[in-house]
Amino acid sequence: MERVQWIGTLLVVAAAASGQAIAQDSGWNWQFTPYLWGAGIDGDVALGPIGRDVDVEFSEIVDVLAGAALFRAEGGNDDHGIVTDFVWLRLEPEDEIATVGGVAAAEFDTVMADVGYVRKLDRIDLELGARYWDFELELDPALLPEIVRDDSWVDGYVGIRLVREIGSSWLWQTRLNVGAGGSDSTFGAETHFARQFDNDNALVIGFKALDVDYSNDSVGGTPFVIDTMFLGGTIGFMFD
Repeated sequence: MERVQWIGTLLVVAAAASGQAIAQDSGWNWQFTPYLWGAGIDGDVALGPIGRDVDVEFSEIVDVLAGAALFRAEGGNDDHGIVTDFVWLRLEPEDEIATVGGVAAAEFDTVMADVGYVRKLDRIDLELGARYWDFELELDPALLPEIVRDDSWVDGYVGIRLVREIGSSWLWQTRLNVGAGGSDSTFGAETHFARQFDNDNALVIGFKALDVDYSNDSVGGTPFVIDTMFLGGTIGFMFD
């Protein structure tokens, strides 16, 4: 997982650097936004015959979060744009669920990184991109040895984006996308409001949801299933 985190970080930083070069050469504007995501989590995970529900409320995320790194970068001119988003979360839910082999604790690391092209139109922008997923899942049933597996895949996605100015100081943006490829299906939705300051930096507050349905019949000889939604509020600071 550490290798994947470094690769994901380097990919997104490279995209940001490319965007900055484009900005210098062709008048593009580029923003970088580190943020926090208070994601509630609802779904199912399974390794072979061992499975359990994952249900983490928004108010519990601080208690189960063992590590995180999140940032967004976006650049564009009047007609074209690039958007990237990187999320790494390490979660250690404290509850135990009865399952095959007795009660089972669960821990997982996840990386979600996407890069997309934006074609800007008069009222609705179109997006085309790819989203990379990596899950390391550990299930620890009381009566059986722990099971640890790591799997990764890439989905393509298509989507739309709406961007509207609200008065002289506020900007509203909404994104919706659907995809598939490595997974059976994935869905993303986010909306945020940006309070812009005189130096063009902004405080950004919003809501984000990502859903994935993925299964692999054999990861190290063990069936691997992730059917989970992450959703909750976001807050960040945009550097222009």
